[in-house]
Amino acid sequence: MGGRVGLYTIHSRGRADEVIAVGDHRHPLGVVPPFWALWRGLWITASLMALAMIAAVTLHPLAAGTVWGALIAITVFEGSVLERLEWRIRGWREVGVVEARTEEGAEELFLRGEAS
Repeated sequence: MGGRVGLYTIHSRGRADEVIAVGDHRHPLGVVPPFWALWRGLWITASLMALAMIAAVTLHPLAAGTVWGALIAITVFEGSVLERLEWRIRGWREVGVVEARTEEGAEELFLRGEAS
């Protein structure tokens, strides 16, 4: 296993074998917010980001750069919060916390019963 150890929250919709791990770290792909959201499977977040950009360009074109910068900052520094929020909206609940090197490793540790 490579990489550094981080904290991951584990989310489930109720099935014991169906879990998602969300890491608490910065998201470098967040410099392109809607693509980051799509890459993470966050369709609601991607849609809201696109709507924010369309509204900014339509209502005040000079504000588009500011809105884009704000989306980048939020995504890079708080992307994990956006992920957790979307999973909660979609019916997933936080069921544990795991210290691991990767999302897959966190899911595996949780399924083996090694989560707190």
